[in-house]
Amino acid sequence: MIESTHGAFLRKQPPGWRKWGSTLLLLLVLVWAFAGTQFNPVELAKGFPKMIEMAQRSMPPDTSRIFSPQAYGLPPELSWQETLLPLPLPPELGEIRERWWYNTWPQTILGGTIQTIQMAIAGTFLAAIFAFPLSFLAARNTAPHPLCYYTIKSVVNFLRSIPDFAVGLVLISAIGLGAFTGTMALAFATTMVLVKLFSEAIESIDPGIVEAIQATGANHWQVYSFAVVPQVMPEFLSFVIYRFEANIRSATVLGLIGAGGIGLLMNSDFRMFQYPQAAMSVLVLVVLVMAVDYGSAKLRKLVI
Repeated sequence: MIESTHGAFLRKQPPGWRKWGSTLLLLLVLVWAFAGTQFNPVELAKGFPKMIEMAQRSMPPDTSRIFSPQAYGLPPELSWQETLLPLPLPPELGEIRERWWYNTWPQTILGGTIQTIQMAIAGTFLAAIFAFPLSFLAARNTAPHPLCYYTIKSVVNFLRSIPDFAVGLVLISAIGLGAFTGTMALAFATTMVLVKLFSEAIESIDPGIVEAIQATGANHWQVYSFAVVPQVMPEFLSFVIYRFEANIRSATVLGLIGAGGIGLLMNSDFRMFQYPQAAMSVLVLVVLVMAVDYGSAKLRKLVI
């Protein structure tokens, strides 16, 4: 019996030529890929001294852009209390304070960093609001009709193929530069991703719980509320937290095209060859990403 089983196992194995053919095909694909990218380690080695020179010119980072009051360009007409606190002011002074908050403050490292966080929070929240109902229409076991399922699924798959960078460029041409454009680009791209993740989570629920709730005579909405949503909500929250982490990085990339946040400052500093200032922006971004990753990991443990 053991010998017959062993023989059957050997007969199921692919022939040796198939293994060698697959390996050769993989090697050809790799060679083709590296050739298409003009991969050249020699050029990388030649450029390494320039990278060292750039790193040296960036040291030490310009910390004055964070700690110096002059870096924030406080209006001379107002005291720092009148600028930073919501104190009642005459209309002309209130307009000066508003201009500072909406124009000058986002151009500072601290302001740009906070704006990046705001973009990620607002974009993720909007995406979660829109993705939640759409995901039930894009799930095979909760869609009201197969036509609805295939339509929503196809549209989401198509829109998800559009990167948020491209969406940001389109929105910039429509509504201009700024954090609002970046937020909407993040919301659009994140909605498509969350619909896919949410719908897959819905399709993997335990049908036994749904049948048990239906056996009690519950209507359609009660089945959703007591059998479907409780099963998928921990995964939903985990996906939203994960996308918030990703949106911190995406908001920075969108800033490079003028969609607000600290990425806009980094782009400006590198273009002006202000390497110490750019190094400070990069350092703040690294700290921000590490803090968000740590905080989201703790939050994920609480909700799962």
